[in-house]
Amino acid sequence: MIRRILSIATAVLLILGCGALVGFSVERESNARYLKLEVDVQEIDGMFFVDAAGVSDQILANDSIAGTFVADLSLQDVERWVREIPAVNDVQIYPGLDRTLHVSVSQRKPLARVHTASETEDFYIDTEGEQLPLSPYYTARVPVIHAPSFEATAEAFALVKATQADPLWSAFIDQIEVTADGTLDVVPRIGAARIHLGSVDRLDEKLNKLLVFYTEHVERGNLNVYKRIDLTYTDQVVAQRYY
Repeated sequence: MIRRILSIATAVLLILGCGALVGFSVERESNARYLKLEVDVQEIDGMFFVDAAGVSDQILANDSIAGTFVADLSLQDVERWVREIPAVNDVQIYPGLDRTLHVSVSQRKPLARVHTASETEDFYIDTEGEQLPLSPYYTARVPVIHAPSFEATAEAFALVKATQADPLWSAFIDQIEVTADGTLDVVPRIGAARIHLGSVDRLDEKLNKLLVFYTEHVERGNLNVYKRIDLTYTDQVVAQRYY
């Protein structure tokens, strides 16, 4: 009987002790303050549309972080502040055991730059096909699409997206012009010819024909004598010379 009473008493003491520790821990957490902010920005293909200093400035403009009570800082608010930077893609925020607020940011990746009119500012199109404002600090080396509007860039964007992973064609395409009838002309980085692609239909076939044409004429050394190459005809390349 005495043993049973001792066991019950011991259990009660353990429960009371755990409750005291939990209470102490809760009290300690409620009084905890952040000591500092650390920001990490993931690099993407050597592009720097977002940098750690810019993200830090954006957060610190809203909260000093250092000295702020952990319980008083909304991580959702911090994420909202960071997402106000146009080129931010994803945001991960977590408090560290060392009282450091960690913020990890990934960037949106531009695939093409769009020029619509001289009085309108250019913009980028990212990997999701969404508009991305130009950066005052960094310029991406991507193809330029000349089109009357953002909506008119769909075919040109499809071409850029289809060729972005190919080192040959991504390096080959310098500019893409959306013509008055909605078809595509490509201005390459080599040769003097403008290439009439038409549309992205049968794209692999058209690019293969173009590769054969360029390979043959580079070997002959007369590539620059052509001013227009038409790929819209089936099983043939129609090239127009300068006269």
